[in-house]
Parts: sequence; C-alpha cells; structure tokens
Amino acid sequence: MADDLLSQQPLALMTAPRPSLDRGVTGANTEALLWLERFCSLSPSSAGSKTEKSGLGLNPGLEATSLYLWGPPGSGKSFWTQAWAQEAPHCHYVDLEDRDEALAFVQLLDQVRARTWLLDNLHKAVEGERLEAALFKLFVRSAETHERLVVTADRTPLQSLLKREDLRTRLGQGLIFELQELSDSEKLQALRNRAFELGWMNQPNRSDYDSLFQFMLERFPRGLDRLTALMDAAYSRALALKKPVGLNLIRSLMEGPIKNASA
Repeated sequence: MADDLLSQQPLALMTAPRPSLDRGVTGANTEALLWLERFCSLSPSSAGSKTEKSGLGLNPGLEATSLYLWGPPGSGKSFWTQAWAQEAPHCHYVDLEDRDEALAFVQLLDQVRARTWLLDNLHKAVEGERLEAALFKLFVRSAETHERLVVTADRTPLQSLLKREDLRTRLGQGLIFELQELSDSEKLQALRNRAFELGWMNQPNRSDYDSLFQFMLERFPRGLDRLTALMDAAYSRALALKKPVGLNLIRSLMEGPIKNASA
C-alpha cells in the first residue's frame, strides 16, 4: 500500500518547483516544442540541438516572425513558455492575464528589446486596445529588430477575441500549432518523476504509487500542473502533520482550495 511505502521514506522539506525544461513531458507536441526551442535559441538561424537530432527536417533558412501555440487548459502552454523564460534570459515572458505585467509590456515596449517575447494567455488578456496596438507595433518593427514573438491562447488566431483584423491576420500568417494534452500514461510517468524528485522512490520508473496516482487522475482536474501541485501540497501537509502521504490526505486536499486552483 502507498501509505506503508511512504511511511518508510524520510520526509524532507522541499518547495514546489518552478517550470523547468528538464521536468517537461513532450507527449504528442514534439514538433511544436522544437519550434519553440528554436524561437528561444540565441541564434535565429539555429534549429538547436534537439531539433537537429529530431529528424523533423525543419528548414534552418525559414525565418518566421511569430509562433502561435493554442490548446486546452493542461496542454502545457504556460509551463513551456515559463520554462524557456527560466532557461533563456533573452526571452521575455509576459502573462497577459496579469494586469501589471500586461501594462508594463505596453508601456515599456518602446524601451525594451527582447530576442523573443513570450506572451502567455492571450485569451485572458487585459488592456484591450492598447495591448493590441502594442502587439501590432511589435510585428511591424520585428523586420528591423529581428525580435520574435511566441503567443499562447486557448483558440486559433481566427477564433481569438482580438478586435483588430490586421493583428489576427499577422498572427495567422506565422507558425501555428495546437498543443495536445498529455495522455494518461504520460501523466502517470510525470507523476512518477515528481515522486522520484520528492524522494518517495529511488527510481523514476517504479510503480509503487501507481494506485494513488490513478486515483488522482480519475478524481482530480487533469492538468499536470494541478496534479503535481496536489502532490506538493500533500507532501507539505505530511511534513506539517508528521504523517505519511496516503489516500485520506489526498482526499482531504482534493476537497480543499487547491481543487479550485486556476489552470
């Protein structure tokens, strides 16, 4: 049983990790994420080491101004853009749902140059017309500055809520990929990986806690960020209570505020 196994493991304090490339699970999104890697690489003409090994045959001479990634909650849009922002200082991440970040982007665009702008959550964007004007300005000047633009949303450019037709057209002329949510088997392995990082197992491919993970997959919102957040919350609660993580603890957390966390 997971309770018995966990009770044999020493619990050590660990904070929830920030998104990082080495923790990402690609799933069916290999080609889209290879393009994201290319946009976030230092050299605009370099496909990057992962791309070169992929066999996808991406043309290193093809230069696109924008990359548009869209998909449902839990498909990894925020995870991957935040992870690249951590990896590449020249990539500037902006959460368009955050009013302060969106306003700073609009106000400082004339003063700031970024190799790549990572603009997350276009479908939740605030600042309206001013934001759209700033985005169009970025498109216009990119021919001279060679800045690149990565945008994430939950729908295609043509279905977006943008009022400016010229902006929808520009986004539609760039590279567009739909990100797919991870399969259950891929999520299961990701949870195993997190359990290994937390010290629950000595190998990331063990199945010791699969029954607990399957319960989480069946009963909890299925975005991987929420599932790993549940694991981290259970881990912290177990530390505070000096008890092992088990089904009852998971259930108690699923009934609490974490269940309503945003995607």
